[in-house]
Amino acid sequence: MKKMAMLLAILAIAAMPAAFACDKEKTTATTAEFGKGPIENVVLTGYLTDSDCGAANAKADGKDCALKCIKNGAKVQLVADNKTYTIEKVDNVASHLGHAVKIAGQLDTSSNVIRITSIEAAKS
Repeated sequence: MKKMAMLLAILAIAAMPAAFACDKEKTTATTAEFGKGPIENVVLTGYLTDSDCGAANAKADGKDCALKCIKNGAKVQLVADNKTYTIEKVDNVASHLGHAVKIAGQLDTSSNVIRITSIEAAKS
């Protein structure tokens, strides 16, 4: 019986990182504001993700976790060209998660915040 209890305890400890993958502290979310620095027009292609899990969710199978984290207060981010940008606001974020998107907008280069003017599914 002790061996069984020990085995269950080890399995529970091993499963903890996966269970808390999207439950990181909310202090990791960017609080930077748009418009505090130089503005540049950009067109970027990448994946939307959340500020808690970041690039780990910037792929097709990261959609559910990213959506959960965003609903729990994480910021929406774009991972494109090996860089991460915070999105100021995006309508209907769920429809843009899990596939590559093409975003046009204005980038505040000092805070890496993008104000989107258009978003669409990227052509493969």
